[in-house]
Amino acid sequence: MTVVGLGLQRTWPTFWTWGPRLRSVFTSDLVDGVSTLCSLIEETWALVDEHMPSVEIVEVERTANTWVHVPQRPCHCTFWRSFCSWIHDLLPPFPRRALADDPFRFMIRLSSVLLLVIATAVNAIEFVGVGVGALSWDQAKSSSRFVTVEADSIWMWDIATEANLTPGLAERGGFALYAGETGIDTLRTTALFDGDLTTYFDPDENAAIERSSTILVDLGGTFNINRVRFVPRLDVIHRNRFLQEFSLRSALSLPLGGVDLLLERSLAHFLAPNENTEPVVDLRFNSVSARFVQLVPLTGRAWEIAELEVYSDGTVPQGEYVSVPLPARQATPVWGQVRYEGGNLAQAPFVVQTRTGPDPHPVLHSIKNGDELVPIDGDSWATTLPGLQGPREPNPAWSGWSTVTEGAVRSPSLNRYLQFRVALPAPGTGLGQLRFDYSFPPIARDLAAEIWPRTATAGVETDFTLFLAAEMKTSGAVQRRDTGFRQIEVRTSVEISRVGPVFVDDEEVFATAQVQPGVGFSLNLWERVLKDGSFLQIELTAAALRDRTQFEVRAVDRRSDVDDGQSVAYQLARPADIDVSTPGGGLIVDLDDDGGDGRTELLANIRLHSPVITPNGDGANDALQVSLSLLKLLEPARLRLEIFGLDGQRVRRAVDRPSTSGNLTLSWDGRDDAGRVVPPGSYVYQIRVDADASNARHHGIVSVAY
Repeated sequence: MTVVGLGLQRTWPTFWTWGPRLRSVFTSDLVDGVSTLCSLIEETWALVDEHMPSVEIVEVERTANTWVHVPQRPCHCTFWRSFCSWIHDLLPPFPRRALADDPFRFMIRLSSVLLLVIATAVNAIEFVGVGVGALSWDQAKSSSRFVTVEADSIWMWDIATEANLTPGLAERGGFALYAGETGIDTLRTTALFDGDLTTYFDPDENAAIERSSTILVDLGGTFNINRVRFVPRLDVIHRNRFLQEFSLRSALSLPLGGVDLLLERSLAHFLAPNENTEPVVDLRFNSVSARFVQLVPLTGRAWEIAELEVYSDGTVPQGEYVSVPLPARQATPVWGQVRYEGGNLAQAPFVVQTRTGPDPHPVLHSIKNGDELVPIDGDSWATTLPGLQGPREPNPAWSGWSTVTEGAVRSPSLNRYLQFRVALPAPGTGLGQLRFDYSFPPIARDLAAEIWPRTATAGVETDFTLFLAAEMKTSGAVQRRDTGFRQIEVRTSVEISRVGPVFVDDEEVFATAQVQPGVGFSLNLWERVLKDGSFLQIELTAAALRDRTQFEVRAVDRRSDVDDGQSVAYQLARPADIDVSTPGGGLIVDLDDDGGDGRTELLANIRLHSPVITPNGDGANDALQVSLSLLKLLEPARLRLEIFGLDGQRVRRAVDRPSTSGNLTLSWDGRDDAGRVVPPGSYVYQIRVDADASNARHHGIVSVAY
């Protein structure tokens, strides 16, 4: 066999390290992109010269295990000369000279670059995000609440329990203001939080300030506070110059109109005849969320404050950051992994949610024009007079919010725009970089799935069929850019006992399944699914344990990537009615009522492994073992196993914990609450479940013998 080759086997690994630079050719502006491409061409030519010092065009013959390079005479066809002349007119001076001097070597070099560009563009992995190498956090912000936003990161302030917040005002960008008749005096209020009881603030030292003007403290962030303390100088001369009549207030934001307006929440109020009589005012109250604290003097007598202290309970309101919609470079991306600078997202101290849509408007705005509503963008809507603002409505083309799990986007793919929000629940939580990978082309033009039957009896094994319809990107013929898929992942909480057989277009195919209890299963097909309109049926036997059990179906394609060597593309299937023989359609299984009487059974499949236990340590029947199915719980419920004597007295509470739906085994080791082995005899065991909507109990007899 004879083929045409470039003799670049040794240099190819070097070329693959150029992935990010090649991508920048497409993602940068025109000038930067051309500059990068020319730089790569120049480097490629140098490598070709190094490995092909005397070869113009080679014919490579495969003989045994050896590549034989045979120099060939140049071809001087008219087309070749015309093509080189056209390229010559398009190129800048450096490659233009190279083309004129040696057209054949030039085309070898140019072909090398084009091969690299094509390899990079096909099955490429890109990302959108914020932080280093992407948009800054302040540029990407749509809204934020209780979180500090800077260009390079977002964070929650780290505050200890019983910490005084006022010494850190300046660091956090906070302040203390005194509102006087002629303006705001910030210089004199620095004494309020300098930690020095010999410095003080006295309104009488400024003739333009009244004794009744308010003091406003901005904590520089939102915290949960439960204590405020303020004192005058405590020497004999000044200790009686304390505030006797005042109001203490707080708020999350300032009212419109000025700092001397009252804040919304009242924390304390002292007024004659119930005025304050203590020099050291130490007010404790139930925790409230506040950024601003306001002290309002209600007296005309002289007073001073040496220190004003505001204490945190060690917690903060949950912070939230919401991004603007971020556009992918491709119109139909397959959204994939989510990465941040800390590594494994499953271990991150924050929660990320996403939603996707085909346009940059997840919320639709309108203004009133008579009896009509006129569509308008969000920025214009925000500046419109409230009386002219129309309703804000969710865009039906956008998906709902989905929580990122297993480090992957759960929102629908093939939507160009992605919006994310981050919840930061604890003090000291921060985030510097967040990126959302996507790949292209998509695995399929459309994936739709359905589970049947849609109802099942709780805890009872049921034969299900999972249908999957795949519309590829072609009209039926297999094309090179149709990657297809060989792996399917199904995420569900049902207890799976069997997977298979599997059918593709009504023909049974070979497939292997791997079941992960409580997670779902993955299916590997022997042959790749490529044909447009492929219809898959997956048979499985499983027991549904909770109502509204969801099935998440996604196709998986493992692709090569110039950065990491291999990447994984996931494409979620949308729920749909795709099998005409089954009414309705979707990916949710409901539980039917046991016996049709509408009762909600929480306990099922209860089995006592041995009615007699012998707790003597010989390893045989040493403990009571009871297996059961806990059903229909959407939230954790309290589960107890208690042991009673025949006289009704409780001997032991063996199990007491919150549990969710699932198959469980409870045990009792034959001992009482004091750790002593119980005497021989018969005992009553009670299993109890306490849920919000209902509860369930089960009793039985167990004997203890030696």
